[in-house]
Amino acid sequence: MNNKNTEIFHVSKGYQPIALQLVLLHAFFFLIFTVSGQPSKRIQRMFDEARQFHARQNYDLAIESSIKILERDSTFVDAHLLLADIYHEKGNTASEIMHLGKAGRYSEMPLIQLRLGNAYFSTGAYEKALDRYQTYVNSGRVSPAFQQEVERKLESCLFALEAIKHPVEFRPEQLPNTVNSEYDEYWPSLSIDQQRLVITRLITAPDKQPQEDFYMSDYSDGNWNEAQPVAEINTPENEGAQALSADGNLLFFTVCNRPGGAGSCDIYYSVRREGRWSTPVNAGGVVNSAYWEAQPSFSSDGRYLYFSSNRTGGKGMRDIWRAELLGRDQNGRLLWAKPVNLGDSINTPGNETSPFIHAGNRDFYFASDYHTGMGGFDLFLSKLENDSMFSGPRNLGYPINTFNNEQGLHIGADGLTAYFSSARDSLTGLDIYSFPVDESIRPHPATYVNAFVSDAETGKPVQAQIDLQNLATLGENERHEVTDSQGEVLLCLPSGENYAFSVSKDGYLFYSNAFDLRDARQIYDPYELHIELEPVSVGAEMNLYNIYFETDSFRILPESEPELQQLVDFLQANPALSVEVQGHTDDTGSAERNMDLSDKRARSVVDYLVEHGVAKDRLQWAGYGESRPVAGNDSEEGRRQNRRTTIKILKDGR
Repeated sequence: MNNKNTEIFHVSKGYQPIALQLVLLHAFFFLIFTVSGQPSKRIQRMFDEARQFHARQNYDLAIESSIKILERDSTFVDAHLLLADIYHEKGNTASEIMHLGKAGRYSEMPLIQLRLGNAYFSTGAYEKALDRYQTYVNSGRVSPAFQQEVERKLESCLFALEAIKHPVEFRPEQLPNTVNSEYDEYWPSLSIDQQRLVITRLITAPDKQPQEDFYMSDYSDGNWNEAQPVAEINTPENEGAQALSADGNLLFFTVCNRPGGAGSCDIYYSVRREGRWSTPVNAGGVVNSAYWEAQPSFSSDGRYLYFSSNRTGGKGMRDIWRAELLGRDQNGRLLWAKPVNLGDSINTPGNETSPFIHAGNRDFYFASDYHTGMGGFDLFLSKLENDSMFSGPRNLGYPINTFNNEQGLHIGADGLTAYFSSARDSLTGLDIYSFPVDESIRPHPATYVNAFVSDAETGKPVQAQIDLQNLATLGENERHEVTDSQGEVLLCLPSGENYAFSVSKDGYLFYSNAFDLRDARQIYDPYELHIELEPVSVGAEMNLYNIYFETDSFRILPESEPELQQLVDFLQANPALSVEVQGHTDDTGSAERNMDLSDKRARSVVDYLVEHGVAKDRLQWAGYGESRPVAGNDSEEGRRQNRRTTIKILKDGR
């Protein structure tokens, strides 16, 4: 994944080291004045000159001056420490280690061992790092300011050594050159059907600032098509760190230092309508602050926007927050509740970035440079329970995590394939890769329903109301959508739940269906539905699948409430209609018993309607038992379809 040496300016990355590492670095600047013995006046003048070059960031002359000092006196510790600091800033860890090692030969200062431990740790030399950290601890001169840091690094070394012994499955494959190019590509995000991929591409040219833009590739005929620039969103400025909504029609992304923004980096969004993206809009002053907000992830149920921010009120330097989407204002702009910090299970005194909420809405992935890990930013998994409680994070393990920085993970809805960026080929830089997700860190799968709604008589598309209700949480987490101008809608269905699904439009009978996904680990095929709404007319029928009864009983169960209430609303909106409520069963049990049971169930529905204000003289009921199947009784799905309540229009008094 992202190598530290590739961390140039990108709005989507925003790497920031731990504050304690900066304190340690400044401590070394102070200490280099004190650790050596009294030098000669000439060496002292040469060292003062080297320090001045360093202060002006003229590293070449500072290195040259320091080397001249060591040619005269190889035991001059301050020169070795100054060189170690310079090489640390230049990212030359091998030279940093060499000079720290030499300084350690001529000085018993314990902090040299701590600094060596950090240098070894940053290269993945965990055994050497562990030895240096332990040497520092054993000195008995551990600074209170570094006590917690050392304990954390010792724990990380032990974790890393154990993780390497027990690697997780990791077989990355590079995506084709229709997605990757000679430029850097990173931060992949997919629609829930995994047919649309959006990436950030960094375009470079001589004498020009690096330019981040979005590119989109669609999957067809077993291949990713040539990635095309998202012209409506891309600007001469940088756009990056994007996230697609489940249906692929809402794109959140990060923009930095744009005129009119609230802070250094803000979150923007664009809406896709009829194949084109709208002009980007700032997500607003509730989500964005005067600080840094970036790297959004949008939950598949359309409820929450997750993002990373260094705004006030957090636990550390950069925390992960989420804001609930409340709806839209009269101008169509998104409205948000006040963002909430994800709390101590996720956030630390360090940096937490790169949030990703999987489509199943139970598995939350993020990057942290503070939780116990392999070094740099590691990727972690936390389980989301009851919509608000996050479990303690689990490191995704080696070799997904290494001593480098790992960020920007995306896992497909089925939970089987992950996408990420990596600089594995030095010639092509950062490219998009995929890999099968190890079962130990695999999320609960999700599927989706892709529905096309039309008029049953004309075949023309219908813009209809779509309602999705989790039957385990009645009255909560309801989804309400409207089909687009082509009569289409796509909704995510996380596994582990039982859903009631309905489609309604004034002047039509409403459509009812159910999706029972209570086997949380099973991967379900997507539901492709062509729904023909019947205009209200005498003789028209609608089958209702979300009216539930106790087994072998006519007692209505509570999860029937949404469907029954919708039926009440329909009849009250059409007061001239008279209907017959029909009960139907599968072929389980005797035909005589099924006929009686279906009749009593139909009567129970009529009683409910009357109790809720529908005139009794508008209602008839009849039981048909197993005599009118709509599917075969040789499968559970077929039997489910046969167990239904049907509403037939008998009279239209208009």
